[in-house]
Amino acid sequence: MQKLYKRKNPKINLKKKMREVSQSRVVQSVTSRFRTPTTNFIVKTSVAFVVLAALSNCTLQVAISLFTTIYFIYDRLKSKLKAFLYGYASYFAVLVGTFIVSWLLGTFLMVSVIPPVLKGPRSW
Repeated sequence: MQKLYKRKNPKINLKKKMREVSQSRVVQSVTSRFRTPTTNFIVKTSVAFVVLAALSNCTLQVAISLFTTIYFIYDRLKSKLKAFLYGYASYFAVLVGTFIVSWLLGTFLMVSVIPPVLKGPRSW
């Protein structure tokens, strides 16, 4: 009976191991650097993204995302000028990044992928 009991019980105590890992210095230092957002913040962010997903006009989506970015930055920093500047800086960085990626991808597609697929005379 004792042999059966030993076989049925796990040899590793998972609860004890998880407690040891969560109380280690490394895990404590990593978890101390991050804050869990409030439920109110999570709801506001979710509503903003649901509204953005529901809209089909790209220009309106970009404008609303810019305003929500500025609002969320202001909500955290409590400075209108910093929120405005950080919002537009992030907006500009995204625009420049998407332009560069689309330019490189378009150039790569036109030079490397499309010519072998579409053979024959080209008018351009």
